[in-house]
Amino acid sequence: MTTKADFTPEEWKTIFTAAPMAGLAITAASPSGPFGVIKEMFAVGHTIGETLQKGSQNPLISALIADMKARGTKPDRPQNINSPQDAENAALDNLRKVSEILAAKAPGPEGDEFKRWIVGIARNVAEASNEGGFLGFGGTKVSDAEKAALQNVAQALGVPDAAA
Repeated sequence: MTTKADFTPEEWKTIFTAAPMAGLAITAASPSGPFGVIKEMFAVGHTIGETLQKGSQNPLISALIADMKARGTKPDRPQNINSPQDAENAALDNLRKVSEILAAKAPGPEGDEFKRWIVGIARNVAEASNEGGFLGFGGTKVSDAEKAALQNVAQALGVPDAAA
């Protein structure tokens, strides 16, 4: 059973930021205007909120949720972000680090389930706002750029398929 105590403070901060970084990777891949961005970032909070209410059988997800409730970890803002591409790259770099940390400290089903949870958050972000169209009408649910970003998120985390 993996808990916050199993990680260094820096490792935990990296894991703690995985969900917002997954959301950032999707949003940066296909910015969909101010309302779309708000919907997409709200999707991160909504998914985490659902997990807060329902709880999780996964000890790592439970530890992260408990830390969020306690407001114990204060993540740093990504530095040197000057474009959507910079934001996407920073987010994917963070997720690769998460994967490396989990491979070392939470290998097996527990870490894999955490990674799939993060990919699920990214998927919810991709589906949160229509891309294209006008004033929220028309367009597509998930743009090609978001589909590619979702695959990149899954690949960065070592999840074989974004649908997992």
